[in-house]
Amino acid sequence: MPVEFDEYKQTSETVDTLAIDPGSNAHKILSFLAQHPDLGFKPAEIAEEVDIPRGSLNPTLSRLADQGLVEHEPPYWSVTDDDRLAAIGASMYSMAAFEERHADDKFDGWADSDVDPREHR
Repeated sequence: MPVEFDEYKQTSETVDTLAIDPGSNAHKILSFLAQHPDLGFKPAEIAEEVDIPRGSLNPTLSRLADQGLVEHEPPYWSVTDDDRLAAIGASMYSMAAFEERHADDKFDGWADSDVDPREHR
């Protein structure tokens, strides 16, 4: 099937997405910066607040900037006003609320009685 080449080329040249998993360096940095949306911080200040080694901080900040999630006006870094950050925050809040509400649920043994849909086609 033919494709619109210019569109395909632009898609293939886009920046790889950075994992924003809870506990990741990217998540720690974004969480901290999002708590202070009107402030800019020097890398040393960010590293101290989020407890990330400086050697890991700068590459992560650069990747976040490539994705448009943080901005850099030397020597300061700040979170951008991006709807994706609100969506990430809402998702994280929802997951934390779900985990809190169902923390006592027991799922032991469920795999013994689950159904594999591939076996029932």
